[in-house]
Amino acid sequence: MAPKPTAPAYHELARIVLADQPLTATLTRIAEVVRDAVPGADDVSVTLVQGGRARSVAFAGDSELAATLDERQYEDGYGPCLDACVSGGTILVDTGVSHELYPDFAAQAARLGVRATMSVGLPTIQEVDGAFNVYNLLRAGPFTPESSEVAAELAGYAAVAVTNAALYNGAVEMVAHMQQAMASRAVIEQAKGVIMAGRGCSDEEAFEILRQASSRSNRKLRDVARSVVAGTRR
Repeated sequence: MAPKPTAPAYHELARIVLADQPLTATLTRIAEVVRDAVPGADDVSVTLVQGGRARSVAFAGDSELAATLDERQYEDGYGPCLDACVSGGTILVDTGVSHELYPDFAAQAARLGVRATMSVGLPTIQEVDGAFNVYNLLRAGPFTPESSEVAAELAGYAAVAVTNAALYNGAVEMVAHMQQAMASRAVIEQAKGVIMAGRGCSDEEAFEILRQASSRSNRKLRDVARSVVAGTRR
């Protein structure tokens, strides 16, 4: 079987790098590109490990099959996917032979109709380890000698896309938190002004009044402040 052309895959991954879309959508598109480019790939999942916790964050193909095999490894804390995440290498498992390192995983994969699996570690993504897991099913052609080569080449491009997507989404989340914090600070300052004008007290005393009201009512300080401002407007 001739290898699938990878140039379009590289172009697609390069476009994903600057894509303005949610992280899950970006990762799903990466999984689809890998599935379409790697010879013998039927299903693909993307695993990320952060803070010692592994999870499958995107799928292309039969997500139920991939999730079952991924989750088995997460529960055991051991398997080709997790080892690829840590090592950054490529690990092939042929389910048709007795596998010394992953006998239980290989046996379960064979029962689900998987001929072979390939886990490809992504280069380090800041504080996140990652890999994509490629599943080759009995109904399709097998992995070829080019499969590992193409997958390894795509891993570098995929890592850049994942990194940029994570940074972009992290920046968006940070900006949202900053905007919320600024809005909360503004309404608290307004509420303090209302209290100072009404009671003839200092800035510190007005803040203490808000803090005590927040504690008594078990409400967030900004919500109490909004009530004070809203009451004045009414």
